[in-house]
Amino acid sequence: MLNLRYALLVLLLALLAACSSTPKQPTAALDIPSESPLSTIEQLIANHRFIDAEDALKKIDIYSISELEQIQFHWLSAKLSVQLGRGDAAIAALNAVAPGAFTKLSGIDPNSPGFLRAKALHLKGEFIASARERMFLAGVLSGDQYDDNHQAIWHSLLQADDKDLESLSKKTSTTIFRGWLELALIIKRNQMDLDRQLSTLRLWQAKYDTHPAAKELPGGLDQLEEYIENKANYIALMVPLSGKLAVTGKAVRDGLFAAYFQAKELGAQLPEIRVYDTAKSKDFWGLYKQAILDGNELVIGPLEKNAVERLQQESRLPVPTLALNYGNRDATENPSQLYQYGLAVEDEAQLAAYYARQQGYQSAVALMPKGPWGERVFKRFSDTWQAQGGQLIEAQFFSGNGDYNKVISRLFAVDDSESRARSVRRQLGTRMEFQARRRQDVDFIFVAALPQQARQIKPTLAFNFARDIPMIATSQIYSGIPSRSKDRDLNNVVFCDIPWMLEKGPLRETVQSLWPQAKGSLDRLYALGVDAYRLYPRLGQIKVLKQARVQGETGSLAMDEYGQIVRTLPFAKFEKGLAKKTQGYVPHVESKQGI
Repeated sequence: MLNLRYALLVLLLALLAACSSTPKQPTAALDIPSESPLSTIEQLIANHRFIDAEDALKKIDIYSISELEQIQFHWLSAKLSVQLGRGDAAIAALNAVAPGAFTKLSGIDPNSPGFLRAKALHLKGEFIASARERMFLAGVLSGDQYDDNHQAIWHSLLQADDKDLESLSKKTSTTIFRGWLELALIIKRNQMDLDRQLSTLRLWQAKYDTHPAAKELPGGLDQLEEYIENKANYIALMVPLSGKLAVTGKAVRDGLFAAYFQAKELGAQLPEIRVYDTAKSKDFWGLYKQAILDGNELVIGPLEKNAVERLQQESRLPVPTLALNYGNRDATENPSQLYQYGLAVEDEAQLAAYYARQQGYQSAVALMPKGPWGERVFKRFSDTWQAQGGQLIEAQFFSGNGDYNKVISRLFAVDDSESRARSVRRQLGTRMEFQARRRQDVDFIFVAALPQQARQIKPTLAFNFARDIPMIATSQIYSGIPSRSKDRDLNNVVFCDIPWMLEKGPLRETVQSLWPQAKGSLDRLYALGVDAYRLYPRLGQIKVLKQARVQGETGSLAMDEYGQIVRTLPFAKFEKGLAKKTQGYVPHVESKQGI
């Protein structure tokens, strides 16, 4: 009996060891013949020809290949899924083989499966699990590989939910894991106050003096003191407070000052902010120069597009300037010290195209409102979608004046079906039973519409036999006011939006209590003001450090090479009339190449 128990114990320990994510030593690797279709697919992935690789993988009959080739099939499936942003599919492929099986393949680093799993977990929005997978790997890494992994741990933790970080930090007994969680918490919870952020960071370093992150501070935290010393003490806020854009300008102003007074309550050292009404001057450049002469060390604004374009004409601006709109986005050069930041819906159309490709969709139709706004949205969606190898079957523009059925009927070729039926009746000279049909070559529909428009579009889709077609939309579809009765017709619609709208926090509640008009179409503009205040002291940081991000109310904020703030947004889905987050932030995927 004792021998049996001992044997069971040995077996249990062996199984636990096999399930561990700890990196293993490589076993003898075997080669797949170079002429194998799988080797061709591997080369396609290496050459970033992901669409070709996906098509080729679909043609492989997994039951007709050897065991070793099956292992390579799942490895390539996991790699490709990560490249296309499909975390669930990548995890499924990684779990399809026994632990350690991938090391049987030649040319695979024993740590590569762990890296791939970490990336897949991040794509799924399981940020803490992704970071922990990388912590297991850190002990056997060195050089650039260690540094990249170190920064990736931090990037994942910054996107994790504060409540999850706090809960796990209290439960875990692992010092390194707890140290990482606590570091993420103190940085995230003190974004409004850089001085407090620095002081709590120093306390953390004293507590965890031997921690890997204490030895090498991630995400540019080692430069935090320098940013505080160089932080502007006098700021000009330049927005329209009169005229046609007064409502917009006031919402941005009030959002910024909401963040300002929140920082004041926390004891932060505050800059002096002078407000300039850009609508009162016909010469924006003259007003801008006056703001500099007034002693301001940084400018937030302007909000008007033509004023941003005026700034773009200069080769260099005298002080750092955070414009609250985008000028000419096709400009290959911008003045030094000009940073552009806004809530451009075109960027959401681009994210929608990425999201759709990640779902494996191949063909799309698009529906937008008539006018310049709809045309801009359509162009960005169309360009991004087709660059990834997606097929755009049809696009239509609606006026909103009772033409939804007519436009959607054309979009899905229902009117063509009815026309064919009339032609057959005429040829036969008799009445006949007929059921209209929509086209069958559509995977999803992209829609840019306001809430009241979308609430009519969705039922009209059902009327035109397209009830089952997935719909992906921009943030304009969501009013921000939860209403089961009004939004029940939008069930299953997926859309991207800013965290401010999807994760109702205390600052938003404060804003809405002070300014009731914030509970509506202006809601997102208050968030723009909040993040403008959070961004200004970190502009230098996110410009220099590519891995640096500001986790803001308007998304995960980074900066591109042209000084434009790039927003990455979460997606949500209407369920029983309520908008609920569906996953983490969607990364950009590679464009179609070589096809």
